[in-house]
Amino acid sequence: MNIYMSGSLVETVATFVNAVGVATDPTTITLKYRLGSGATTTVVYPTTPIIRVSAGLYSANLDSTGWAGPGNQLWTVEWIGTGTVQAINADFWQIEPPAL
Repeated sequence: MNIYMSGSLVETVATFVNAVGVATDPTTITLKYRLGSGATTTVVYPTTPIIRVSAGLYSANLDSTGWAGPGNQLWTVEWIGTGTVQAINADFWQIEPPAL
């Protein structure tokens, strides 16, 4: 699991492919993310921070500013594609407090 320092912009990426393995855009892309044990934030494309990189490839940069500890904070991310491609991608990382 990756660890980033608080204040970093962390990129999360999702790839969606159809039944024959071709990169394909789902009809709807939903990004859900949760910081530690906090509330889940839900964003639906084309809302920021989601960007379409190419067919079937999406990314979002999430700002980790604000975590001061103690210890590391687990971030949980879920990308959900529905419609033309039905798939779920997950991503996880930890945010550590700043060094100073």
